[in-house]
Amino acid sequence: MKQVKFFLVALMAVVMGMSVTSCMNGDNNTARQLFTIAKCTSPYPATFQKPTGQKLVINDASLITLNTGELYNFWYEYDSAEQPDNSETLYVTLFGGSTPASINAKYEEGPTNASESSEANAPLYAFNSASDYSTQPAVLFDQQYLVIPVIYWVKVENSAEEQKKELEKHSFILTYDEETLKPGATELVLTLNHVINTEGEAENVSRDRYTSGYKAYRLDYAMGATGQKPTKITVKAKVNSSRNILDGATDATWEYTVK
Repeated sequence: MKQVKFFLVALMAVVMGMSVTSCMNGDNNTARQLFTIAKCTSPYPATFQKPTGQKLVINDASLITLNTGELYNFWYEYDSAEQPDNSETLYVTLFGGSTPASINAKYEEGPTNASESSEANAPLYAFNSASDYSTQPAVLFDQQYLVIPVIYWVKVENSAEEQKKELEKHSFILTYDEETLKPGATELVLTLNHVINTEGEAENVSRDRYTSGYKAYRLDYAMGATGQKPTKITVKAKVNSSRNILDGATDATWEYTVK
């Protein structure tokens, strides 16, 4: 039975540091509606830097709670007839009610040394599909952040409040083997663990739909142990696109050569 992706941001085919342009009115349309992942460089006025170096400035006083240095995703718009697409700085507005949402992983989500408590108890729905760039991680901003699309099984609730509680049960813990992080190591091997907090749940909770989001992990926490940047980064994860169980899950791997 085909599963239905039911809410949150739809993953785009070129999301990692790139943007998707609306072409609703053909080649002559100058209105741009784009999605991006960018780093906040100032909360007021809200200023973001894309991986390409381009800056986005949003004149919105409600965004003063942004945290400098964190990564956010959001939709924005501008008119390319007034500002060329390749401008060093673009003055933009938020599109379609979008609000910049931080994608930084929580402290306890790592990267951290692997332990029994951080081991996956559930699979991802998808990870690193060779034909779908929306499922593949990317290293952004001078090798500092690893951004991973997380596509995972969830339970559908009847209210927004209950749905929020369901999503809060899901953690994505990025781990490494401390024994491999020795000075001079050239490869950083990481495992993405989908951990669901099932404490107090009834047995046989049905998680039969999937949703998506992003997690940004600071690589310098793990790379500090080697004393240098790795030449290769590998991320592994358990995937089961049929059911939310580890039994029958396959091992998926993403590899990146650091430039």
